[in-house]
Amino acid sequence: MTRIRSFARIATVALAIAVIAVPGFAATGSANFKTVVAIGDSYGAGFESNSLNEHHSIYSWPAIVAKQLGIPLCTVGSSATDNCFAQPIVSYPGIGPELTLMDISTYPPVIVNAPGQGAPLNVTFGRAFNNVSIPGANVADTLNVTGTDKPVTRGVQQLAQFILRGPVSEVDAVSSLHPTFILVWIGGNDFLGSATNGTIAGLTPLTTFTTAYGQMLDKLVATGAGVVVGTLPTNPIAVPFFKTVPTVLINPATRTPVLGPTGQPITLVGQTDVSPFVGQLQTGSLLTLPAGSLIAQGFGIPSALKPLLDPTNKLPLFGTPLPDAVVLTPAEQAALVGRIADYNTAITAAASTRNIPVADIKGLFDRFATGLNVGPFHLTSDFITGGLFSLDGVHLTDIGYTLFANEYIKAINSGYGTHVPVASVATFMQNNDPATKMASGAAAYPGMMWIMSDEASKSLSQMFSVISTPTSRRRALH
Repeated sequence: MTRIRSFARIATVALAIAVIAVPGFAATGSANFKTVVAIGDSYGAGFESNSLNEHHSIYSWPAIVAKQLGIPLCTVGSSATDNCFAQPIVSYPGIGPELTLMDISTYPPVIVNAPGQGAPLNVTFGRAFNNVSIPGANVADTLNVTGTDKPVTRGVQQLAQFILRGPVSEVDAVSSLHPTFILVWIGGNDFLGSATNGTIAGLTPLTTFTTAYGQMLDKLVATGAGVVVGTLPTNPIAVPFFKTVPTVLINPATRTPVLGPTGQPITLVGQTDVSPFVGQLQTGSLLTLPAGSLIAQGFGIPSALKPLLDPTNKLPLFGTPLPDAVVLTPAEQAALVGRIADYNTAITAAASTRNIPVADIKGLFDRFATGLNVGPFHLTSDFITGGLFSLDGVHLTDIGYTLFANEYIKAINSGYGTHVPVASVATFMQNNDPATKMASGAAAYPGMMWIMSDEASKSLSQMFSVISTPTSRRRALH
């Protein structure tokens, strides 16, 4: 259950007044949408709640763009000769498996892994997929990772086996289809693996990023197709993974800070930027989602408070500092944001010299951070209840991917003089949507406390550990 929204029980009548565009297709201008393809990473694949599966890949942002262009999505039974937009299809609960919000009849709710594992369903499809976005891929991987890499040592290589299905890279695979238009969003994994593991050590060097991005675009432009790219988000607090767990101790019963002997909130203990580099967290520090399950075991709580808060030794790890892997210090954040800003400069410069329009994804995430209105509805980046991010706290919901796709549609229309309508989100806002409830039928609501099971927390950490880590202009098409 991944599309948890704070607007559960929105009356159906409200949809009638929503000023939201409906699907359709009317395009003019210099773009040719005969054969549309996409390369990218987990966002392009429609990865959601720690899982790649058929329930959400149909809402990958490239799939949404394709549908707005009037291109149907291929199904498991589609033929290679069918005029459809082909993507890898993985059975539910997917490769993950998908995180699920449960009600255990006691407070608070718990996030767990759905039982079982999914499997690819269309590996014998007779041509390259139109969308070969591979979760975990970085910019260089679009050129270098193939479907036959040996040995397979990275998560992106494992997924490439059934997404690329041969000795070709993402760029090679889409080029084999003789595309007329190429959708590109890549670069998140050049920083995400580091950020989600509380470090800056694995950030891709700027020169490596810039060189790889330029080489990728040169190969894509050489196909004669139209191209559109997008910038990267630079605001960590736009993403629930980094903004949800407080840096002070919270009483789950009252949802308020626990006050210490001085009457002040109790700041948790972990990594700092000053010697001895472990102590009470600095103002502005961020904790990642897996920190929540650690705090529940006693991590991060000052050891001096044990006689007061844990006199019967129910928490054997009480007083153990939070590990570096779940803490982003202010200095780390500054370095991270600075590097991503440099990546964006490289992206826009590379696009400018090749007359490629750029979707403002950075701006979209900045709006996520403050909340945005879609018709009469207010969406936020709040964990579980905000409507934009899924239960892994990093990847978007179906609504979020739709808004992401619309930024690309705007860039295409601006850059190529087309009139492609943006996608509607009305279908996600039906009255009493079952996805807004937990297993017991109780509705999710803002401010609800939660805890992630150890299994789900470890699954989430493992997933991220394998992820190593516009001016209007037109291009003449061949």
